[in-house]
Amino acid sequence: MGAEPEEQAEKCLLIEDLKKRIINFLESTNMCVLATCSSDVPRATPIEYRSEGLTIYFVGEPGTKLRNIAENSKVSIGVFLPYEGWDSAKGAQITGRAKIIPRDNVAEFKRGLNAYKWERAAKEIGIKEFPKTVELIRVDPEKIEFIDMSLKKIGFGARQVLEL
Repeated sequence: MGAEPEEQAEKCLLIEDLKKRIINFLESTNMCVLATCSSDVPRATPIEYRSEGLTIYFVGEPGTKLRNIAENSKVSIGVFLPYEGWDSAKGAQITGRAKIIPRDNVAEFKRGLNAYKWERAAKEIGIKEFPKTVELIRVDPEKIEFIDMSLKKIGFGARQVLEL
């Protein structure tokens, strides 16, 4: 029996097209699972996020996830859409570094609040100021593994990887 032919490598999108698709995907939803780790104890937290380009912003009250980020800035974020059939399978696995944005860095803090759409959230919950007990966190991605099964229909691999 002869060896089976090697599988052909899946066709990759051009980097700029891949970035646009990921940005559009991140803007299409606002919930993710944030994975942090401290002393070999992982924690996965469902959390609301907002994106600005490929950068992710979220807020958090003091607790395990913020302690973990302070100890170990490496995070993983899973973003996905509801599964409604094979062609609907779409998601992203983001590996990056999280940073609690200090309030005294006024420009960065304001930019993060704008990206997070804080004013809209404040109106929803009936407050005027960003709570002093809440932190604003930015995640800068280093690698994004993007899955979009519908890409197969146009001749590309469903799994695309963006290294930053």
